[in-house]
Amino acid sequence: MIEAILLDLDGTLLNVDMDSFLERYLKKLAQHLAAFTDPASFSKNLWASTGAMVRDTDPRKTNKDAFIEHFCTWMDHSQEQVWPCIDEFYENVFPTLQEDIGPFPGVPYVMEKLRQSGCRLVLATNPIFPLSAILHRMKWAGLNPEDFALITSYEKMHYCKPNPMYYLEIARMINVAPEKCLMVGNEYLFDIEPAEKAGMHTFLVDETLGALDNENKRGRLLDLLTFLSSLTAQKTREEKK
Repeated sequence: MIEAILLDLDGTLLNVDMDSFLERYLKKLAQHLAAFTDPASFSKNLWASTGAMVRDTDPRKTNKDAFIEHFCTWMDHSQEQVWPCIDEFYENVFPTLQEDIGPFPGVPYVMEKLRQSGCRLVLATNPIFPLSAILHRMKWAGLNPEDFALITSYEKMHYCKPNPMYYLEIARMINVAPEKCLMVGNEYLFDIEPAEKAGMHTFLVDETLGALDNENKRGRLLDLLTFLSSLTAQKTREEKK
């Protein structure tokens, strides 16, 4: 029986062109921090810090700790000087990046049905952003943070996608065995493969499919509800044997 459903955000619930969004994001953030760093080299350095965070597997450090550790190797100013400006960016500038970003059709209906399922819901977005940025993107997707038992952010998590430890950490945090979790996402290498390695059920969201492919565990977002019912029915059959 599925007890928890993990939901990816970007490309799964939120209709966003990530290339365009990241270009706007990096440009705006570089401009906002122009007093502290050279905008011409900012993107390269920020990606290097993000990469260091993704690769770090020290369970004693949160993703934020790992990011700041590398960030401070190229930022000439102290964290105490820079971080209030970064916080202000996410509070006031980040919301202006929405433009045409919004929920995929069917998201309100699917979320209502998932709430009614009794399963614990987790927003399993790659935790490379602070919670404030994730809450803004959840608002763009029409999601209510109170519906989720856990929202993975870089302040809380110690691993990133595609590390299977990220999924195992979620299972521990919500106290649900991995085999009773269902991960739903649109990227096989980041959402599906590592979740399966962690022992979870998976569903690949693919809006190009005309019908649910139950055998390969993929379909449109609306097909998730049918797939979830099939898992429940399968478990019931197995228990009767």
